[in-house]
Amino acid sequence: MLRAISCLLLVVSCLLLVSCARSVTQIVNYGDQMAVEVTLAGTMDASANRYFLILSSTPDYKIPLPPPDNPSWEALEPGSQPQQGAAADYYSNFYATWTGYVIVEPGGCLLAKGPFVQNQTVSRETLSTLSEIDNKIRFNFRLDRVFGAAVPAQIYFDFISVPWPSGAAKIPADHLSSTNNYISKVSGSILTVNDEVNVSLDPARDIISCKVAVQ
Repeated sequence: MLRAISCLLLVVSCLLLVSCARSVTQIVNYGDQMAVEVTLAGTMDASANRYFLILSSTPDYKIPLPPPDNPSWEALEPGSQPQQGAAADYYSNFYATWTGYVIVEPGGCLLAKGPFVQNQTVSRETLSTLSEIDNKIRFNFRLDRVFGAAVPAQIYFDFISVPWPSGAAKIPADHLSSTNNYISKVSGSILTVNDEVNVSLDPARDIISCKVAVQ
């Protein structure tokens, strides 16, 4: 009799343990910042070029592509006056699909948050200065500085290098090999997008890889 009761208690205990195990909710930690490292074929040159990280909460975002895919669109910041085409077309075709961007220029890495509306001033904040010049471009930023409190589950991005001739059109030279790059906002997510070497490009404009991590 005692053995039967002991067996019954053991079975009940096992059932309770299984029930408790099934009711445990897995905790998912979301990152609050993004770290970016871009590798170029040559030394970065922010005087003769500009570099853009475009960010969006939707896979339908658009960027000006390098030739031959793009014969005329320039890669500019919202608010800039294009040498080719009408400013309104840049807003409707591109800027309206961006949530934010980072531009690398002689003054450093600067972040701008959308929405981007024609005739409204774009506010930029400095993320870092260009203290170390080599073939790497590195910067970090808080995700809420771009997306606000509602960071999307998937963050879409592309990286563009652009020649920056004074008084002439700024046609993009290179961008990432895929136009559907995205990373999860889950902390610890890492994505590296590799690109082929293009010997026809100035090495300072030739993007070799882009590594993005959510921390």
